[in-house]
Amino acid sequence: MPSTVRPEVVLLITNVDFSHPDIRTRPYHRDGRPFTRAERDLLVTFTPEEKAAAKAQIQLEAEWQRELDEMKDDFVALLMKYFAKLPKGSVVDDAVAIMTDEDYAEFERLAEIVTAEDTLEYRALYEEN
Repeated sequence: MPSTVRPEVVLLITNVDFSHPDIRTRPYHRDGRPFTRAERDLLVTFTPEEKAAAKAQIQLEAEWQRELDEMKDDFVALLMKYFAKLPKGSVVDDAVAIMTDEDYAEFERLAEIVTAEDTLEYRALYEEN
């Protein structure tokens, strides 16, 4: 049996800014844009299955963000461990230069992860298609 869940509807639901001050009069995207009439017309047709799928997606995104925040904290803690041993005015390269092999491997792993989000956000916001 084909799925009754329309991905475009799930995407709209996950993109609603439920904390927007004007949410009672019209829906807004999380980036602050009001929904278009076509988007509003589609949004009001959501099914219970689509609502459940959107809720599950929102929970996955929240968990992913928590994990990413923890990795960012770990990244900063790792660097601060070495900055504490260096003179004021030192830079990341100075900290990296005195890292153990194990910490350097962890630094490289975390650097790739914590900078990926920023890179993707930058590209999405500022690059032309």
